[in-house]
Amino acid sequence: MPLDLAPSRRAHGAQRALSATILVIEAFVVFFAVLVAHQLVPDQRTVTWIWGLATALALVLCSGLLRRAGWPYLLGMVLQLPVILLGLQVTAMWVVGLGFAGLYIFGVFKGHQLDREKDAVDARVRAARGPGDEPDGEGSAG
Repeated sequence: MPLDLAPSRRAHGAQRALSATILVIEAFVVFFAVLVAHQLVPDQRTVTWIWGLATALALVLCSGLLRRAGWPYLLGMVLQLPVILLGLQVTAMWVVGLGFAGLYIFGVFKGHQLDREKDAVDARVRAARGPGDEPDGEGSAG
């Protein structure tokens, strides 16, 4: 199965909604993990704050780029690594990071599948209506 991560043409597709939501929530979790690491590893506070805030900012920026092309979805997968590696300072982040990585990958692929299925249903409905049979006030938005 080829790796097709091109975003749907839908304005509010499931792939983008699921993936962006997971990335933003993950950014909050990373920020709170940095606060914990600030107390647990006082001799590495500078590294902790730079690493954590850069990761959280990258997660939020990546969530905003998801509508543009397929590469931000891959970037989101790569950004799972620094989140998981926060486990070096906060042990619980090994489990939490792996959990978020699984959620993100599931959201990308399941959302893509849902968008393809919805596009197929919309195409069948448009074909059944025929040309020029579009009700007034309802475009193909959504």
